[in-house]
Amino acid sequence: MPFTYTNDHQIYRLDYTAPNFTVEQLALEIDLDPVSTKVTTRFVIDAIDQNIDEYEVRLHGSNELLLATIAIDGQQLDSSEFIFDENDLLIIFTQGQHTVEIINTINPSTNTELSGIYISNGMFCSDCEPQGFRNITYFPDRPDVMTRYRVTLRADQAYPVLLSNGNLIEEGLLENNRHYAIWEDPFPKPTYLFAIVAGNLAYIEDQHIRPNGSPVQLRVYADQKDIDRCDFAMKSLKKAMKWDEERFGLICDLDFYNIVAVDDFNGGAMENKGLNLFNTSCILASPETANDDDFTFVEAVVGHEYFHNWTGNRITLRDWFNLSLKESLTVFREQEFIGTEEHPGVRRVQDVNYLRTHQFPDDQGPLSHAVRPDTLGSIENIYTTTTYEKGAEIIRLYQTILGKEGFDRGFARYIKEFDGQAVTVDDFYQAMKAENPRLFDNFMLWYSQRGTPIVKASTEYHPDKKELRLSLKQYLFDPVTKESKQPMPIPVSYALFSQDGELLLEETFTLTTHQQCLVFHNIDAEPIISLLRGFSAPVMLDYDYSFRELQTLIAYETDYFSKWEALQNLILKVIFARDMTLDQMSEIIGNAVEPLFDYAYEDPAFCAQLLTIPDEGYYLGLMEVEDIFYLRNIRQTIVRYVASRFQDRWLKLYQDFQKDDAESRAIKNIALKFITSLEEYQYLLPEQYYQSSNMTDIGSALKCAVWQDIPEKQAMLDDFYERYQHYSTLIDRWFSVQESDPNLTLDMLDKIVEHPAFTRNNPNRVRAIVGAVGKNRYALAKVGSPLYQWIANEILEIDRINSITAAKLVTPFTKVARLQEPLQSEVIEIIHTMLKAPNISNNLFDQLKRIVQ
Repeated sequence: MPFTYTNDHQIYRLDYTAPNFTVEQLALEIDLDPVSTKVTTRFVIDAIDQNIDEYEVRLHGSNELLLATIAIDGQQLDSSEFIFDENDLLIIFTQGQHTVEIINTINPSTNTELSGIYISNGMFCSDCEPQGFRNITYFPDRPDVMTRYRVTLRADQAYPVLLSNGNLIEEGLLENNRHYAIWEDPFPKPTYLFAIVAGNLAYIEDQHIRPNGSPVQLRVYADQKDIDRCDFAMKSLKKAMKWDEERFGLICDLDFYNIVAVDDFNGGAMENKGLNLFNTSCILASPETANDDDFTFVEAVVGHEYFHNWTGNRITLRDWFNLSLKESLTVFREQEFIGTEEHPGVRRVQDVNYLRTHQFPDDQGPLSHAVRPDTLGSIENIYTTTTYEKGAEIIRLYQTILGKEGFDRGFARYIKEFDGQAVTVDDFYQAMKAENPRLFDNFMLWYSQRGTPIVKASTEYHPDKKELRLSLKQYLFDPVTKESKQPMPIPVSYALFSQDGELLLEETFTLTTHQQCLVFHNIDAEPIISLLRGFSAPVMLDYDYSFRELQTLIAYETDYFSKWEALQNLILKVIFARDMTLDQMSEIIGNAVEPLFDYAYEDPAFCAQLLTIPDEGYYLGLMEVEDIFYLRNIRQTIVRYVASRFQDRWLKLYQDFQKDDAESRAIKNIALKFITSLEEYQYLLPEQYYQSSNMTDIGSALKCAVWQDIPEKQAMLDDFYERYQHYSTLIDRWFSVQESDPNLTLDMLDKIVEHPAFTRNNPNRVRAIVGAVGKNRYALAKVGSPLYQWIANEILEIDRINSITAAKLVTPFTKVARLQEPLQSEVIEIIHTMLKAPNISNNLFDQLKRIVQ
């Protein structure tokens, strides 16, 4: 008999009601102390409807707050004049303006949830998204209550740097070896964008000159030991500011713009107005400690958080159901920015590969949700790849359907019309529609329907009529209810090629109903069609390409994505062709790879992307029942065949691309992966590891050594730790490499847990260890339920410390429906046991319950 669990914490989007009051100004005085920080809050509240006699206001709080006093218009209230509703204060206000003053204390040193004000590596910092402000003081902690902040920070001079949002107004010394700083943000913002930092920090400084000639002072703060790794982040910030001016005409609106690197942070970074807080893993970069992907990642995250200044800060979201309003739009802007700074084809393929490897399985699994869901069990659990990455693809749909010019017109109208407001995805749609009346009325279904659409395509060529017919059908089934959903507008970009690879035409057609047919006339010979070019929509394409068609597209396609996709489709076709021998499979893929060796000299960066075999998770997501052993056997056989057949060419690539630049390293390390799958070339791994001075080559050699299980791997791991033990981001990587080892065992994990660098208090370290184990699909299948139980035990331990981080670690359990028996039943039992754990957090409970309900 199935278990049944209930959850009384559901929140419904349609229950939203707008606030019936305004708060024009908020003054905060924060006297910082590690154990007892005093917070004095003053604000003036006024009813929106002047015809009502009285109204109730909910001031959100938490069990982190110790209330000292509360006064209205100078009169202190006694306990009978307000109501405690769980952790919130309910107060009845009468007509007119009222001044509220609240004094409370908090203990930052015990805040392991890292939400509100907490201490990281001796530094006071904060994180208020989504609902951390209620851990600081009592206030309406909702994004549609926007107010101007004036913040006074006081602290011991042992914390010489005092930062908050906006512009620095005043600073000075106080008695008892203390000092203060006053910051004022001229723009209204919601609570989730509030931030403070206090610590003994170093900084680098620069300026950005706006189009009118006025400067913006830029600073990047970090611990003294890390400051020499912040130069690239500063350069990235200046690039992003310039790009936003040129691409969208958006100019920085503050005279001070600060970034701070924080060791302990739940997410990657936070766009607090004028004071961005960054996880150190997202900002510190030097050639000795960061690989080439890290540099691109830092540039992307710095750009992302800056772009939020307009798409998220100046215009914010009305409620958390509309999180995609700010996040997906900003992810899209980040992708456009990086596409101009890096190789556009590489970036597009990486974005699509990430979406299909991570979001597509989520979209078909038990945690599937619409980009704008109708109900939530926990606000924190809407921070998903669906909200961010799928949402960004929906923003891209606007641009694909309307064209760049039409998109830019609609975007400019959105900025102009809603500046300073808290709005919804509907408002963005209306701005686009106002400038582009032809925008489809059913477009908003992309936000309300969950699951990944399937587009089934078929072609018929009639030589007597010189006519090609293309039939397109779309299907969308709700992954939870299995109901058929309504058709949505799906732009399908396509091209026709001759059998010799000549480009005949390229167009985009938007499929708006369940089925539509296109007819092409005057086609002299049967063409090869390339569908979904540029990944024109976030859908799964079902079209039966022949091996010859795919080989032609690999050779002649001019669209980067479709060239890459043709090779991926060929690999997929081979892997899932159960009627072929391993030798046949290997030969077909080898024949497709052969022309790419010459292409490597034309475009090494993109060729490296072409030759990167996708993550196993993508292939597993296409299986009804996961068979990782079958998959791994085929992959290893194919890799070794391709390595052996072309060993001289791989070795030549490896030797020819020894320049100190990113594209050379990209193709060189792809060659290294293939050639060292052959035992006689594995000497290259320790050789490259010990002789290299940049982290790209060092990390590639180390990872290959672990995966190939060469005799020198332990010595290399020991050396890495000895060299980089003082760099927390690199020790995270050191742990992660070991946890991703296909030969991982429970004994190895026991040694990891006993290591002095192991901790459950730092989210990065937790993700590097527990998160990496959860992604190790081969080890999970090989070890079985004991490894799932190990992950479960760790998640429950982490949940007692930081429920936000714990809830993000359940990914391996979301695959349970595709596991083979008896493992499936064993893992389900583990989940049920977790749900019964005492004091389990709402965040974690909500995730687990959805998996088994």
